[in-house]
Amino acid sequence: MNISKTYERINAPVVPSPRLMEKTLAKIRRSGFPRRRLAAIAAAAAVLLATPALAVQTEPGYQLLYRLSPASAQFFQPVQRSCTDNGVTVEVASVHVEGNTAQAYIALRGDAVDASCDLFDNYNFHVPFDQSSHCERVGFDPDTSTAFFLVTTQTMDGSPIPRGGKMTFSLGCFLTGKQKLEGAEVSLKLADYAVEAETVEGLYRSGGGGNLELADSVSMLRPGPVLAEPAPGLAVTAAGYADGLFHVQLCQGDAGELDNHGFLWLENRERERLETLGLAYFADLSEDSARLDYQEFLFDVSPEELENCTLHGDFYTASARIDGNWRITFPLENDE
Repeated sequence: MNISKTYERINAPVVPSPRLMEKTLAKIRRSGFPRRRLAAIAAAAAVLLATPALAVQTEPGYQLLYRLSPASAQFFQPVQRSCTDNGVTVEVASVHVEGNTAQAYIALRGDAVDASCDLFDNYNFHVPFDQSSHCERVGFDPDTSTAFFLVTTQTMDGSPIPRGGKMTFSLGCFLTGKQKLEGAEVSLKLADYAVEAETVEGLYRSGGGGNLELADSVSMLRPGPVLAEPAPGLAVTAAGYADGLFHVQLCQGDAGELDNHGFLWLENRERERLETLGLAYFADLSEDSARLDYQEFLFDVSPEELENCTLHGDFYTASARIDGNWRITFPLENDE
């Protein structure tokens, strides 16, 4: 068999239709790119659409082709039911398709995998149709150190899953050694901090929550030494009053690394919960030290009330993060 001629015959008809090219260029024009850059992007799009079988062989090419034409990207993506990286294997165990829904059991196997394995929202689904998808852990086999996840995807318009389609599931990292400590009392005498606290400017603020809108006028406490450590990797590093509100600061370390986080509240003598009025997130990005992320909880409580309150919280931590580059592709059809 002449392989080169066979490959040429298969790919010769695969050229972008005038309609597809016009739609692609129209999207690019609306983005407002300069003419020179627009021309380069259009040329790249034309090449990708003309040779999709080659485009999917590289990650950048695959990602760009998927944005332009998900159906083409998935059609030419080769089937690969398992992938091993960093000592961990990701593979599809089974697939079930019914109506507008496709489900697949994905297995993670390796010595680093444990029962608390969390994909840390670091996964992606690529399918040849508009979809709504989610993933959940459903089991763990300690004998083989295998965690099982159920992936579910549905067509957005309710139409049946297209015949002959393929799903690509990719994963960049996962967490292990996850623990939770809920409803715990924090060993901190709040009355000792019923004073004005030192604040600091220049910290990177990444958002707010609760009933309080985060604004530039909201002061942040200056991080200090550990006052209490309710859970490994989570420490109270400041407490006190600022702008008339009582602040409690929780240091998360590098939150993007292990996702350590917590939720704090106060309780009075009657065990009534006093919820936080607002929650601010900010980070210390000093060049001379590792990144430190903080959660700062704000309470509308007077110093007199604080005298009779205790601090409580729910805390969630992980001990390790495993990075890798896992990608598997499998047909969206029922296993026999």
